[in-house]
Amino acid sequence: MGIINIKHLVHKFKDNDENAEIITAIDGVDLDVEEGQFIAILGHNGSGKSSLAKHINALLAPTEGTVLISGMNTKDEKKIWDIRQQAGMVFQNPDNQIVSAVVEEDVAFGPENLGVPTEKIWEQVNYALKAVDMTAYRLHSPMKLSGGQKQRVAIAGIIAMEPKCIILDEPTAMLDPIGREEVISTLEELNKAKNITIILITHHMSETIHADKIFVMNKGKIELQGTPREVFCEVEKMKELGLEVPQVTELGFELQKEGLNIKNGTLEIDELVDEIVRVYNNN
Repeated sequence: MGIINIKHLVHKFKDNDENAEIITAIDGVDLDVEEGQFIAILGHNGSGKSSLAKHINALLAPTEGTVLISGMNTKDEKKIWDIRQQAGMVFQNPDNQIVSAVVEEDVAFGPENLGVPTEKIWEQVNYALKAVDMTAYRLHSPMKLSGGQKQRVAIAGIIAMEPKCIILDEPTAMLDPIGREEVISTLEELNKAKNITIILITHHMSETIHADKIFVMNKGKIELQGTPREVFCEVEKMKELGLEVPQVTELGFELQKEGLNIKNGTLEIDELVDEIVRVYNNN
């Protein structure tokens, strides 16, 4: 059994208006994640990806089907806090997760509320700040940090709770390109060095090219899944779903349409350059 096992998940809700129609946000999703994987979930607004993320953190309960986190059923109210310790969540706006006036105190907030002994708390805080390369800022005010640094502090606050999995719901949506790169590099390092399972919800296709697997959602269902290369090979299908592919992949696709015999699904600039050089050397 993997760290996340989702079977036939359905989530329905109705707006506060009593006469509103019932909306199906998730419609029969099956998804399994092994510990240590880096998973990306893509989809346009309203596709169900954020609702799916909230099920993994037990912020939502299934209308139908089951969600198991490390074997624990999210419908079991007695297991909610255990589940949230296993699967921590980071949201779009880091300001909404920062609760203290000093970075190290903010990172300590989570384990302190879990009842971790004081000595152990500071061990975990030191570990978490080092993991996100923010040790030098431990005595700073979070409010004086850049957006990317704030988001790394928010991630450190989750790491300090020693989760096996971190779910991130568009964590770079409010950041500039430098901040986005900082956060994604941090996530990739945590995944590789610490074997923390990463579930990344994002609109930025370039952030997913090193993922182990991508799931593309549409109208509450999983429309595409596979490695980044397998998914981004489907350029026309992605566009039908209202999504883009990485710019390098798009350029390779356009060059193919012009008759260049380069391989499908190029993901990085160096890879595309090598393909172009190969084609011209063979002509």
